[in-house]
Amino acid sequence: MHSEVPLVSVRVITYNHGRFLRECLDGIMAQETSFPFEVVIGEDCSTDNTRQICQEFQARYPDTIRLLLHAQNVGAQANARLAREACTGKYIAFCEGDDYWTDPTKLQQQVDFLEANPDYVLCFHNCWMKFEQQPDREMELFHNYIKTDYTLPELIGKWLIPTASVVFRNHLFTEYPEWLRNAVVGDTPFYILLASFGSLKLVPGIMAVYRRHDGGATNLLHGYRYWERMIELYCAINEHFKHQYSKEIIPVLKWFHYKLTQLALQDNDFEKYRHYAQRSFLFNTKMLLRYQHIGIFHYRIAFMGLTAISPLFFKVRVQRQVQNKA
Repeated sequence: MHSEVPLVSVRVITYNHGRFLRECLDGIMAQETSFPFEVVIGEDCSTDNTRQICQEFQARYPDTIRLLLHAQNVGAQANARLAREACTGKYIAFCEGDDYWTDPTKLQQQVDFLEANPDYVLCFHNCWMKFEQQPDREMELFHNYIKTDYTLPELIGKWLIPTASVVFRNHLFTEYPEWLRNAVVGDTPFYILLASFGSLKLVPGIMAVYRRHDGGATNLLHGYRYWERMIELYCAINEHFKHQYSKEIIPVLKWFHYKLTQLALQDNDFEKYRHYAQRSFLFNTKMLLRYQHIGIFHYRIAFMGLTAISPLFFKVRVQRQVQNKA
């Protein structure tokens, strides 16, 4: 137990994680470190026993755990930002309330790396994915990494870094850009901003578990508004960096528009389909081919174009989609 000024702040955000939170906090408090750390928990007005568990742990570890107990629900992104802003350590580690750490030396290993390598702003590690709705399914690796060093362009439009794995330098910037405050998803845009200050490192080991479950943030329905907000986010990121990363961002924007056309197809809404297809074609086709699934994008582009100009072809595609679901 440490009562000194913390070198590391562990940020935990939680909402209705009563089933999982004890395992999360036990994994954090089991860390064996040569330095003091604090735990900052943002509890977002849960409707289950999450708040009671937070208070129970704070009573057990009053010198280590600080609670941010919101009077009303502020939402996941605001909760994350407020908890992050409350962190005082030189470094910040993330662990959301439904994930947990499995290695008691995790924090020590990552802080040792950052202390010895000032050119790196963040380090992370691989995690296991646990499928709570499928108890018989074996855990899988979060990602099969083929390299250890990453820079900003490699993060754009990709989910490479498991939240429960990161430790990064605090105080790299003092004000949050508006696009980050309003982001529909928070982690990757935040890492993109951090990467503008230095490199990111994958350290060895699998030291945490990321849970997939019905109440998880990644299981939100991806409807029209989600993809529209993702488009707004990446356009704002492009503006923030003065179009320095357009080569990477434009293909991502095309992919988001493609996802919107598929929603319109499902809804049998020709006007929406045409609208999103036309917006997609505003971007350079060659850029799209630099993104993933290169071989099938020629097919997608051709079909999108035909469908957008032909109500008859649109109806045929809707009917085929219905038949495929039957």
